[in-house]
Amino acid sequence: MTSRWREEGKFLLFILPWIVGFLVFFVGPAALSVVYSFADYNSVTPPRWIGFDNYRDLFKDQIYLKSFGNTLYFVFIAVPITVMFQILISVVLNVEIKGIRFFRTIYYLPYLVPPVATVIIWLLLFGTDGGFVNQILEGVGLPKVDWFGSEGWSKPLIVTIGIWSSGGPVLIFLAALKGVPSQLYEAARIDGASRFRQFFTITMPMISPTILFSLVLQMIYYFQMFTESRLLNNGGPDYSSSTYMLNTYNTAFRDMKFGYAMAQSWILFVIILILTWIVMKTSNRWVYYEADKGGDA
Repeated sequence: MTSRWREEGKFLLFILPWIVGFLVFFVGPAALSVVYSFADYNSVTPPRWIGFDNYRDLFKDQIYLKSFGNTLYFVFIAVPITVMFQILISVVLNVEIKGIRFFRTIYYLPYLVPPVATVIIWLLLFGTDGGFVNQILEGVGLPKVDWFGSEGWSKPLIVTIGIWSSGGPVLIFLAALKGVPSQLYEAARIDGASRFRQFFTITMPMISPTILFSLVLQMIYYFQMFTESRLLNNGGPDYSSSTYMLNTYNTAFRDMKFGYAMAQSWILFVIILILTWIVMKTSNRWVYYEADKGGDA
C-alpha cells in the first residue's frame, strides 16, 4: 500500500503544475466571464451588475444578428461543401498511379501555411486593383470584379479559402480509405456492383467515423472563424462577411463592452455544445463501427 501511495504521490506531483495552470488560466477566467456577462464591464471601471440585460440586448443588436446569420451560413452551407470536397479529393488521391505521392504532398502543403499568410495569398489573387484574377479578366476584355467589396462574393471566397487549406482533413480521409478492406470491393465487383454503387455502399459507410470527426471539427472551426473575415475586409461590406467571433472581438476591444462580449461568448459556447451533442447523439444512425457490429454478432 505504501508503494502504491508513493507512486500516486509522484504522479500528482508531476501533474500538479498543469492542474494549477488549468485552474488559474482557464477555469478561473471562464468562471469570471460568466459573472461579468451579467454586468456592465469595460475593464477600466468596476463592473456594474445589470442582470440579463446583456443577453436581452443581443436580440436587438442588428450587427450581432447579421454576424450570427453569416456564421450560420458558414456552418450549414460551408461545412457540408468542405467535407464533401475533402472526401472527393481523398478518393482521387487514393488512386495508385505513378507520381501520386507528389500530388498528395502538393495538396497537403497549403495546410501548413499560417492563416495570415493564406489570407495574404488570397488578397494577391483576388485584389481589386492588381489582383492576379482581375488582371486575367482585364486581359480577356472583361471588367474587374470587386471580390472582397461585394456582398455576393465575400462569403463564397472565404469558403474557398477553407477548402483550399483542408489538406490535413484530406490526409485523415486518405488514411481512412486505406483502411477499407479490399475484399469488400472484390466481392462487390463479383456481384456486378458499379464503382458508383461501391462508393455509397462500401466506401461511405466504412469511412463514416472519419466523416463524423471531420464534420464536428469543421463545424467548430467555422463557428470560431476570425482571421479570414478580419484580414480580408474587416467583415465588410456592410457586415456581409462579419463572423460571430469578429463581432465579439470588436465588441470587446473596439467598443470596450467586455461584459456584453462575454455574454456573446457564452451564447456561442452553448450553441456549439448543443449542436455537437445533436451530431454525436444522432451519429449512431449513420456512423458504422465495425467493432460494434462484431460485438453484436
